[in-house]
This record gives sequence, structure tokens and C-alpha cells, in this order.
Amino acid sequence: MKTAFLIMAHRQPGHLARLLRVLDGDWNTAFIHIDRRVDDRLFKAASPQRKNILFLERSSRIASRWCGFGSVRAALNLLRAALASGRDFDRFCLLSGADFPIKSIAHIREQFNTSTEFIRIARRLGPHDEHEHMQHVRYYHFRDNELLKRLPRIIPRKLYPGMTLYQGSQWWALTSGCIRFIMDFVQAHPEYARFQRYFFCPDEIFFHSLVKNSPFAAHIYHDLASVPAGMDPYSLTEHGCHFVDWKFKGLTVPKILDGSDLPRLLASPALFARKFDEQISRDLILELERCIAA
Repeated sequence: MKTAFLIMAHRQPGHLARLLRVLDGDWNTAFIHIDRRVDDRLFKAASPQRKNILFLERSSRIASRWCGFGSVRAALNLLRAALASGRDFDRFCLLSGADFPIKSIAHIREQFNTSTEFIRIARRLGPHDEHEHMQHVRYYHFRDNELLKRLPRIIPRKLYPGMTLYQGSQWWALTSGCIRFIMDFVQAHPEYARFQRYFFCPDEIFFHSLVKNSPFAAHIYHDLASVPAGMDPYSLTEHGCHFVDWKFKGLTVPKILDGSDLPRLLASPALFARKFDEQISRDLILELERCIAA
């Protein structure tokens, strides 16, 4: 079982290096995208020098702006690099440079060696759905343009024809068959990417809609359509194979994890967690290294 770790980073070279050291093994290869606006030499210097740790060349690096299409382009470039490497991967796992494993490598390998598609599908974005996330697709958003991104959301647009869209958590770990389906579709339907270029947070829609509309939908790990009655899915900290706390004291961004979160992380069925900060999360990271190595 071979895994391609697809890592997107833009800060914390030291933490990225730590993540790479923990993941390092003959069963995986790490493909790393450093935001084009950042000097990648700092990350290369800090990271272990291994044949299975590969940084994307500058020509494949994207300037990824918050909630813009750049993060989708970066993920696609990582996938293309992994598929063009000639290595036969069974699993493709998208991580950020602020992630860290919360389970042993042996347990992660065991979970990856299944048919499960580790992705969270949170909600449908259909023509008759009425919730706050519909504004992400019903209006034009210009997040990648410094001048236009401040325009109010007043220009309406039609939904993508021929496919029901879905929104979920950005990070995922998908099987090779599912990834081949995605990449074949993207190549055959270039209008799909063009259409999503003007979504708000397309990185939470692009891959999720394709997986949900694929033959692999039955294997989605976290599909809210299958949540048991009486459970509040939006309070869950589990997002595919990630632990992410979006509900801490009303924060509008994920909580930066610290030592007080260790019991929750160890009790979670998730394989990875985010977000980690080199300073705030220092003691937690040390404890996790000890726990997952035991």
C-alpha cells in the first residue's frame, strides 16, 4: 500500500519538517506545494533530505489567496506531480503545513489500506436549497483579484448545469480509483474548473462534488446524508480523516490546538488534526510525538 501525501504550506518551515519526519517511510512519498509568494528555500533547508520528499518547481506553484481558486489549482498540481512520478500510489492524502498526525503511523496505514474515501460532505448546494453557503455559488466572487475581491456579492449566476454540487471540509484522503475518476473528469470537462473559478471557497466544493457524484460515493466516510437521527452534524469535530474544532468559543476560524486538547485528540477517531502553531502547540506536539510512537 503506497500513499502520496500532498502537502500545501505557506508558513512554519520548522513544523513542516517535523511533519515530514513523522510521516517518513518507504510506504509513502510527500509532494509539497509552497505558496508562490513565499521563499521555498526556507522550507527546503529545514526539511529532511529524502528521495521521497519532493518540492514542486516554481512553475507549478500557485499564489493561493484565502477562499480563492488558487488552492484548487495547487491541489491539482500536486495530484499531477504525483501521478506523473511513475510511482503506483493506492492513496492520495491532502494535508496542510499546519497539520499533524494524532494516531500511530501503523494505524494510519491500516485505515488507508481500505476502500474508504476519507472526505466530509457537509451539505448539498442544489437549486432548491436555502442556507448561508448557497451565496458561495449563487453570486460571482473574485477572491483571486486584489481589486475586484472587495466587490459586494450582488452579481447573480446560474448553478453548474448537469451536476448537483456539494460542499464540505477542504482536506481529504482518497483512493487511487477515486482520484483517477476526478482527474479524468477534469480533463474531459475543462468547463467545470472554469465555472468554479468564481466560487467562494471552491476548495470546499470542487473535489467534494465530484466524489459525491462518482461511483465511489457509497464509500464516503463522512457524508452528512447518513448521519443518525438526533445527531447535530455541524457540531462534530471530525472532518474526513481530520480533527478540526470550528466551534471553540464562537471562533470563525479553526481553533489553534494546545496542550488542553490532547485528551480530545487521542479519543477522536480522526487520523490527523489541525491547526497547529509552532509556539502555541509546542507542548501538544511533543506529547503527540510520544503518544503516537508508543
